[in-house]
Amino acid sequence: MDIAQIDKLPVAERFSKRVILKVSKIIKVEQHPGGSFLYILTLDCGEEEPRQIVSSIVPFYKPEELLNKNIVLVYNLKPANFRGVRSNGMLLAASKAEESEEETCEVIFAPQFEPGTVLEPEGFEPPEEKLCYVKPDTFFEMELYTKDGFVELDGKKIGADGKYLTVEVYKNGKVG
Repeated sequence: MDIAQIDKLPVAERFSKRVILKVSKIIKVEQHPGGSFLYILTLDCGEEEPRQIVSSIVPFYKPEELLNKNIVLVYNLKPANFRGVRSNGMLLAASKAEESEEETCEVIFAPQFEPGTVLEPEGFEPPEEKLCYVKPDTFFEMELYTKDGFVELDGKKIGADGKYLTVEVYKNGKVG
């Protein structure tokens, strides 16, 4: 199935064929030398080599609140450079549903899953073949959100093995 055919599928099915969400453990937190709002996070994704991402969550979290926590990584997001540091993915975070002057952020922690677990909309299986990178705008077109404390897409909860992602603060909001 080519990209044009995939893009015509219902949102949850399209998501499962384009995006890999992988549980990853934060094993190192560093302040980005060139960005006061940026952390460089080193992640254990359940593979031989650790992975590095850059995230703008400094105003919301202290390093000790992140270290050794399991998060959800958009694993196959196209890599990008942030002030000279390469980011190989993006963590998921929830925010308020409505727009406001105040910026909000709740990192979606996933303590109920082991690092390396691939998460999917309920009713879908992780892809068997390696997926190519997904561009950020394509990822954001398939809107994730929180509803009643669960992370969902197109009315389907995101999870694995009968367990689902949840949030504590922004129970009905946006995810990005």
